[in-house]
Amino acid sequence: MIFRFMSLNCIEEPVFTTTICTGQATLSLPALYSALMRDDVEDMPAVRPHQRQALHAFLVQVGALALLKGTTTDPSLDASVWTHLLRALTYKFTHDEPWSLIVEDLSKPGFLQPPIPEGTVAPLREREQTPDSLDILVTSKNHDVKAQRMAIATPEHWFYALLTLQTTQGYLGAGNYGISRMNGGYASRPFVGLAPSNRLGARVRRDINRLLQARREVLDENSGFAAVNGIGLVWLEPWDGVSAIAPKQLDPFYVEVCRRVRLIRENARIVALRGRSRAARIAFPKNTNGVTGDPWTPVDQRETIAKVLTVDGGGFHYKRVADLLDPQQYKAALLQRWRQADGTLDHSLVLAATVRGQGGTDGFHERRIVVPTSALPFLGTRAHALASLVKERIQDAATIRARVLLTALYVLFQRAPDELKFPHAACETKAAPFLAAFDGGVDRNFFDALFDELAAPDGPAKRTARRQWIYTLKELAVLQLEAAKGATPRSGIRRYQAEGAAEDAIEFGFRKHFSMEMTHD
Repeated sequence: MIFRFMSLNCIEEPVFTTTICTGQATLSLPALYSALMRDDVEDMPAVRPHQRQALHAFLVQVGALALLKGTTTDPSLDASVWTHLLRALTYKFTHDEPWSLIVEDLSKPGFLQPPIPEGTVAPLREREQTPDSLDILVTSKNHDVKAQRMAIATPEHWFYALLTLQTTQGYLGAGNYGISRMNGGYASRPFVGLAPSNRLGARVRRDINRLLQARREVLDENSGFAAVNGIGLVWLEPWDGVSAIAPKQLDPFYVEVCRRVRLIRENARIVALRGRSRAARIAFPKNTNGVTGDPWTPVDQRETIAKVLTVDGGGFHYKRVADLLDPQQYKAALLQRWRQADGTLDHSLVLAATVRGQGGTDGFHERRIVVPTSALPFLGTRAHALASLVKERIQDAATIRARVLLTALYVLFQRAPDELKFPHAACETKAAPFLAAFDGGVDRNFFDALFDELAAPDGPAKRTARRQWIYTLKELAVLQLEAAKGATPRSGIRRYQAEGAAEDAIEFGFRKHFSMEMTHD
């Protein structure tokens, strides 16, 4: 697609495709902020799933910085006021260069593109013809999200690709350094936060307000940052690929860049040029382990040296989420914690990460867990009580899995022997898919059942909710035993004996391990 463009100035030009209550609209950045603050935005259809959290973080951090610069804490502003606030962040650049995708003067920044002090793009030797080839996703075999498909791309697509690269990318070999807000080059930047509804604007507004309210707290907990006059928009600073910015120069809400990139016009198309650097853009000490005060990142406290959460290819399964809710294991991210000012409507706990491997991407993982009103304090001041209950329920599931279901599967696969062989490699292999399916069932039911018990009004109601949970686990085990029956040979008289004995093993194991919990009041 050929575009007739000048600089693609996001302050003045409509760039962002949105679905609002009155239909489709394409908005400038100030108009987008205004619409979000009114909670009019229902969707931004050009944003790919793995880009949503990066965009959200950008809007919140820039919004908070703009309001601080403008000495106001009220985000309920119209587009003209947002225009003034955003320009105040970049007042040294009178033609909105820091908000423009294309800036021909290399001594000035483009959007997320630092000035090039050499005065030439010659050091930027790599060329990217499409925004998806610039993006964070790396798929060595092209079977996850295929690369270089976006031959017909709009400036909006370039905006999101550049944003995701510069604020979430990690180390990709010599000269390709990653961002500071992750635990090592092969880690990923996780995002964990509460959302007051499924609408984009409500969450952006809530998070901006929380950053403004908690700024003193953030500074106290991260004393290495500049309290005033720190660098907020890192791309405004010239970068020769050698120099680095020290943490003491940064505002705690800083929006970083990690790569030397410049977008240019070429035959009326956008092309990205990028080059390598000799050092990371921000020089945090190595033992920082990504602990930079990122308001969406939980901090792992299980070892002597703290480090930020790193998500692997397993994503946000219920055990990992349970760990994140335990204040003895993880310090909750600032925007993960509920406060009275957030209100008492149901919220969602949103968790997301693009998991990076060496030479590939181990998938984009996102999970949304609805948290009812009654459970919200347990994501705040009552987190320890929640962690205790979560541990009990995880142990319940582990007991059913290892001592009830697995035993029954052994009985079935060994055809009800007089003496059960335990362990048994062949049986372990056969049992694995049924145990995995049981885990999936637990994962689907875990948090709804947990919040049912938290919402119970008194002791008897809580015990009833716990019994219901244990019966749910038993039903999941029975379901997997039935599935396993269908996967075993169906000939021979021993089959019926084995199936009956396996069913008995479920009942016996359940009564043995949960007789006390099943006792009625």
